[in-house]
Parts: sequence; structure tokens; C-alpha cells
Amino acid sequence: MERELKDSKKHQLLVRELIDYFRSLGFHVITADGIDGYSQPPELHNDGYGDQEDKIPDIYAFSLKDQRYIIGEAKTGNNDIDTEESITQYNVFADQLHPVINRRALVYYIVPSSKVGELQAVLTHYVHRELWENIIVVQSRILEI
Repeated sequence: MERELKDSKKHQLLVRELIDYFRSLGFHVITADGIDGYSQPPELHNDGYGDQEDKIPDIYAFSLKDQRYIIGEAKTGNNDIDTEESITQYNVFADQLHPVINRRALVYYIVPSSKVGELQAVLTHYVHRELWENIIVVQSRILEI
């Protein structure tokens, strides 16, 4: 139980760091899970990946400059990078095509610096190759482990 609490706090730190990163890029943060002042992000449709369940990201934003939706997800690296749930998320999020603007969302994953290689290995192994261009890995400047 104590580890879950620590992981939950780490996760929230990463979500907040990713929100700050998005703002620095000029993205408009629309929703953010568990962050004061924001509502919960929308459930995103699963077109048949992994567990077949729709997925809710940590952050949902928009880039006015690029006219593109932005999805943000934090991973602590503590048994949450190569789970079936996470692998499904990677594919579902990278496959989001907005019906009006007809562009795929960009997906940003933030992880502690020590977990970047592990996440990249899982992404290249489990995510459909044609979706790789929609995924960006961000190295946390706050968390190393």
C-alpha cells in the first residue's frame, strides 16, 4: 500500500511536469486527470487494440500552432511500462484521428530519466510501426527513478 502511495505521488508529479512542458510549447491544456482546476480527460476510443477497452489519458491538450490534439501520459517506471494496459494505451493514443481536423494526435509520454530506454524499447516492440511518428518521449527533469 505504501508503494502505491509513493507511485501515485510520483505519477502526479510527472503529470504536473508534463503540463508545464506543454505550456512551454504553447499547448492549451484542456483536461488533466487528478489535477486541481482541470476536469477528467475524455475516454478515447479503442479501435481493436490489446484489451479492447477505451482508454483515458492523463492530459488532453491542443496545439493552436499545429492544429493538432495532444495526448499526455505519465509513467513512473514502477511496473507500468510493459503491462497489457500500457501497451494498449500506447496504440490507442497514437491511433487517435480527430474526425473534424483529420489529423492524428501527438502523444507525449513522460518518464523518469532512468526509464527512457525501457519505454523506448517497449514502444518500438509493441506499437505498430506506422504510429511511431505520433509518439514523443519526454525525460523527466524532476524524477530520476
